[in-house]
Amino acid sequence: MEIERIQDLQKPDLFEKFKTQLHRDFELSGFSDIAPQLNSNNLEHIFQEVLKSVMIIEKKDSSSIQNLLYRIDVTELQIKKEATSHPEKNFQQILAELIIKRILQKVILKEQYSK
Repeated sequence: MEIERIQDLQKPDLFEKFKTQLHRDFELSGFSDIAPQLNSNNLEHIFQEVLKSVMIIEKKDSSSIQNLLYRIDVTELQIKKEATSHPEKNFQQILAELIIKRILQKVILKEQYSK
């Protein structure tokens, strides 16, 4: 993950906004019951929780993951680029990482443009 940007999750106010946005995106995709349970802003905890949710969704119905990715705005091109750059990661790890990055990006952009 891009550590300089991801480190922003350590800021309590941004973490709360990140949590809210993450839950909202999962809920609007029909996965509110599977949304990651974030009890800590520890980066490894966040990654593991998002990864767990991605794996559950994919196991339930692999085509449903597309709805979530569309809602969050993670593109096929981003997935392919990440997979090519990091062949040691599996598909679910790549998705979890891209979901975290994109939601954090949304939160930061909202923060910047609301000022």
